[in-house]
Amino acid sequence: ELFPSLIYRMLKPKVVLLIFMLGKIVLIGTKVREEIYTVFNAINIVLYEFRKP
Repeated sequence: ELFPSLIYRMLKPKVVLLIFMLGKIVLIGTKVREEIYTVFNAINIVLYEFRKP
């Protein structure tokens, strides 16, 4: 069985993202709201490079 998401592990801050095909993103490991903003700013740059034209 295949899991329908990409598992992306960040080292700083230490967090795991589950990125699903339909666009939903689940964060695991954050405890502070500022970390969430930092993670989304960092992952947005990566996802923008691989977006569909």
